[in-house]
Amino acid sequence: MILFRSAALALASSLALVLPLSAADYTVPQKNLGFPTYKNAPPGKQMSGQHAPATTPALSPEAAQAKFTLPPGFEIRLFASEPEVVNPVAMTWDERGRLWVVELYEYPLGAKPGEKGRDRIKILEDTDGDGRADKVTVFAEGFSLATGILVGHGGVFLGQAPNVLFLQDTNAPLLAGVGAFQKANKQTTLLTGFGLEDRHELLNGFTWGPDGQLYMTHGVFTRADVKDARNPTAPSVRMDAAVARYNVQTRKFEVYADGTSNPWGVDFDRAGNAFLSACVIDHMFHMAPGGIYVRQGGQPMFPYAYQLLPSIVDHRHKMAAYAGIQVYLGDQWPAEHYGTIFCGNLHDNAVHQDTLTPNGSTFKSSFKQDFIRANDGWFMPVSQQVGPDGALWIMDWYDKYPCYQNARADPEGVDREHGRIWRVVYTGNEKGKPIASRPQRDMDLAKLTSAQLVERLAHPNVWQRKMAQRVLNDRRDDTVMGLLQKQFADAPALETRLASLWTLHSSGYLADDQLPKAAADKEPTIRAWAARLIGEQQLGNAKDLALLRQLASDSEPTVRIAVATACRQLTSGSLTVNTKPQREPNAAAIAEILAALITATPTATDLLLNHLVWMAAEPLVARDPKFAFALLNKVRTAPLAGTFTYKTMRRVCDLQNPAQLDAALDFLGGLPVTDPLLASALSGLVDGQKGKALKPAKPTEAVLKPLLASTREEVARPARQLGALWGDAGAMQASLALVNDAKAPLDERLKAAQTARQLKNDAAREALMKAIAPGNPEPLLLEAIAGLSQLGGQTTAEAIFAQWKNFSPAARRTAAETLASRGNWASQLLSELEQKRILASDIPAATIRTLTRSAADYGMLAKRATAIFGRVRDANADKLKLIAAKKEMILNAKGQPDLKAGHEVAKKICFTCHKLHGEGADIGPDLTGVGRSSLDALLANIIDPNQIIGAGYEMVEITTKDDRSVSGRMVENTDTRVRLLSAGPKEDVVAKSDIAKLRVSELSVMAEGLEQMPDADFRNLIAYLLNPPGDKAPFSWKNDSGAGVPPATAPKGSKKADSGQRADWESVSLWNPEWRVIAPDFEGTPAKLLDYAGQRNVLLTHPFDREKPAALERELIVPAGQKTTLKFLVAAHEKSDWELRVLANGKPLHKQLIARQGSEVWQPVTVDLTSLAGQKILLRLENAANGWSFEFAHWAGLEVKSERVTAAR
Repeated sequence: MILFRSAALALASSLALVLPLSAADYTVPQKNLGFPTYKNAPPGKQMSGQHAPATTPALSPEAAQAKFTLPPGFEIRLFASEPEVVNPVAMTWDERGRLWVVELYEYPLGAKPGEKGRDRIKILEDTDGDGRADKVTVFAEGFSLATGILVGHGGVFLGQAPNVLFLQDTNAPLLAGVGAFQKANKQTTLLTGFGLEDRHELLNGFTWGPDGQLYMTHGVFTRADVKDARNPTAPSVRMDAAVARYNVQTRKFEVYADGTSNPWGVDFDRAGNAFLSACVIDHMFHMAPGGIYVRQGGQPMFPYAYQLLPSIVDHRHKMAAYAGIQVYLGDQWPAEHYGTIFCGNLHDNAVHQDTLTPNGSTFKSSFKQDFIRANDGWFMPVSQQVGPDGALWIMDWYDKYPCYQNARADPEGVDREHGRIWRVVYTGNEKGKPIASRPQRDMDLAKLTSAQLVERLAHPNVWQRKMAQRVLNDRRDDTVMGLLQKQFADAPALETRLASLWTLHSSGYLADDQLPKAAADKEPTIRAWAARLIGEQQLGNAKDLALLRQLASDSEPTVRIAVATACRQLTSGSLTVNTKPQREPNAAAIAEILAALITATPTATDLLLNHLVWMAAEPLVARDPKFAFALLNKVRTAPLAGTFTYKTMRRVCDLQNPAQLDAALDFLGGLPVTDPLLASALSGLVDGQKGKALKPAKPTEAVLKPLLASTREEVARPARQLGALWGDAGAMQASLALVNDAKAPLDERLKAAQTARQLKNDAAREALMKAIAPGNPEPLLLEAIAGLSQLGGQTTAEAIFAQWKNFSPAARRTAAETLASRGNWASQLLSELEQKRILASDIPAATIRTLTRSAADYGMLAKRATAIFGRVRDANADKLKLIAAKKEMILNAKGQPDLKAGHEVAKKICFTCHKLHGEGADIGPDLTGVGRSSLDALLANIIDPNQIIGAGYEMVEITTKDDRSVSGRMVENTDTRVRLLSAGPKEDVVAKSDIAKLRVSELSVMAEGLEQMPDADFRNLIAYLLNPPGDKAPFSWKNDSGAGVPPATAPKGSKKADSGQRADWESVSLWNPEWRVIAPDFEGTPAKLLDYAGQRNVLLTHPFDREKPAALERELIVPAGQKTTLKFLVAAHEKSDWELRVLANGKPLHKQLIARQGSEVWQPVTVDLTSLAGQKILLRLENAANGWSFEFAHWAGLEVKSERVTAAR
């Protein structure tokens, strides 16, 4: 431990508050602290636009403090700063109020193999009570990529992917608590299998929940397969974007709620509701147990929810990268802030404050104010927590880089000198009033008696209540049971009663008679927790089921969702996926409870309640759909029954069992033709049949006949669709006739056209071909053209060409996509283009990309397309030139842009995929909060969309068994089908049994070529996207750089060490994220090329000089018992050669001279790594000079493959 603040230093600090150092004068103080400190590396590859680093130098803590703006009466005070704390990424407290901090030095690469990591845990303490840390203790060190910490159960939990570790100081007195810990000397691995793919969203946000379990959050693009490290044969838990929890005593790990983006922290309100902030997408979510929420990318682990839950925000911020979450439940601030919620915004260098108001069974989050604005581009508020003093503590990463993209491009340049911990205190009119960082200098809750800890549960500061509950959980003192029960029954404050109830549960002291009392309580929150605890304890006996039945009719929706959650925990062993429950569920009793829930809900608009009721029933429905039909027969008139019916029918279809579909048919047949559930049931069956129809085993005519004759169109329409799909001749004929019935409502004709797409017969094709004739409404025309792609046919292309001159631009775009979906049609389209009967300008960029990349006709199709359209993708350098030219045009054109005209262009071009302030489609990212922070950022995203592609937004390309090609963003992936969305928005549902080939492209769903529109339209579009009315801000071009993007050219073999041309490191960092690129900025390299000499996704590098090579590095563990090989392609400049070197942990494995071999550009390389089996290695590939002329290296197809070795027989 180190005591580091002398009186002289304190005086210096006080003087600095009066005369803060200027930014240019500030350097980190050098002190002998007893532990190593690190210096920053020289700045490396810098990025521009929305990822540009801070433009000012680092401020001293005192100067930074002076620049903060806060509401009146509040002050921000420094608790600790560099060099005492650096790179703080997670924090927590012990019983003494000591602050524990994880320092993340190894972000983003992690320690090299064989080297000790620099991440460490420090304990910071304010021993003299002046509000500043003056003592630092290094508790443990040597970690790599440690991101979460929590104290409890006699030790310290540390998240360090792939593991959760448990650290102890066995030299500390046994009963003194963690507050007596000084140095870790024992380490145990509790959990393993957490992913490491995306280093800014690893496991994080450790906190104790009301139930006494360890909660954490996890990001969307990192895959985890979590196992109990002490029981490796136990089933694993798959997870990406989620809130998860770990029961330390039972060792059960489960996903609590699925979805969102890259959350960094979870917190609970006074009633025990969980909230998180999500980076990039909507920033605030109420995470109910068992909830399946919208997500930034990918699909949920459980595909049978059929409707994803939304965020709770009613507003968005333009600058959006959120981290940290805290519901203020402290006692140091004025009461008006109690229950408000805070989240940090890294891109805005601010902390936002929202208010939470009830909204049915969930909440609405509304903007209150920018509570803290740093006015400093280095401020990175990654965590906000209420401390022992009742104030809000803020952990500040403090770095010039605003985004993980910067860290990828310049991993060595991540700041490793700075870090701050701030406290936000309320002083009112007493500016400068002393406020200690903890209530007593010698505070130690571990020294309190158990009775005193029970009393502490009544403290007005949530920190004190949670710490008292945690200590009581650890202590397990049987004498407190009566005290807790009495306090739960008699305490006047709801918070005290809840804390007592939670402690009874988490400590194992919940008596049999406690839950009936709670279920009858006057407080809805207590009643809700009565239901929740039945589920948490998996109490499926008759008495507890009767309590759930009683609570299911409660007038409060918050109680009813708790009942639904409890039922889910009785029907499945996990909240968000189906696993075996602890005991066989009493299906009849649960049906009664769910019936009461459905009946008690007066409207169908509560999405959360709808979802949780379905999640409770789904495991039983999947086992036997008759469970749902028997239940629905009891609740047919209830508003909630409609959604439940729809989802039941969807689930029956996904079971892909004709006998189960018979049960659905029987249910339909038993409903009166006037029954309100008929429409929902039929819609669910129609939607469930998308991709591939499945017919019941029983005859369908008798059931369908009265439905087809119904005067209710909401029944007759889906009945026609269903009948057609099931082969009913009359329904098929009626449905196809409706497509071209000019007197029918347009919506009915569109539905009929969608049905025709699935029939795949000559009559359906004829109906759709007739629908593309002039005079038909545009939406029908577009649906018919798109539908023809599924139906094939020898004359389809000619029919489309015959109508081409009559098509609108939108119809021509859809027609081009349809024609490109099949090889023979695409060839005919190219012939039309070659003969100039169709103009190249009619073909959208996405279709051009499809044609020029086609493998049909042995590549001849692509050659013909390239001859017509030219190269689709220019070199990176040409993209930069184009961006610069467009920027110059925008800024220098005369006159003001026309925002109204720009809006019209946006509706046609952008809003077919993106939303902006609620307008548009959900295929690409929402532009409200991302991608348009500056002119540079917007131009880069529009002109070069493939440079940065978020996982989940890649193009998925499918070839069907009947040779049709479809592509788009995958939004659904069940056992039976996949669903793709593309521009329009257009939906393609493909049965998995029909898929011949599926691949994920390295390209974005967003096509290139938008810059080809007329300059006036392009300028108006850019102006509108930067200044939509929803931003409510003065017009600005947001030209922060003040200049265009510097031009760059492709490498020309110059012998200069650096031509000054800037490499596009943002693209390079995404070339192959598993590999780190180490290369100089040389003649526009390194560069990511979309294609080169027949290979795609090519990296171009050049050595630093004659002696120092460029290199690619990757860490990996070579699997034991498998044959592992490294394979790749390399090429040299046509005028020269270079030397390839392959090394593992510095030892040479392979050396080869790379030069052109006649007409052969690429040389394949294979390196056997099997001899390194079982080892963790640093694999290094070098591009070394052989002379000094045109030493450029091209790399492609880099992969490491492992295959199991099969013994000879």
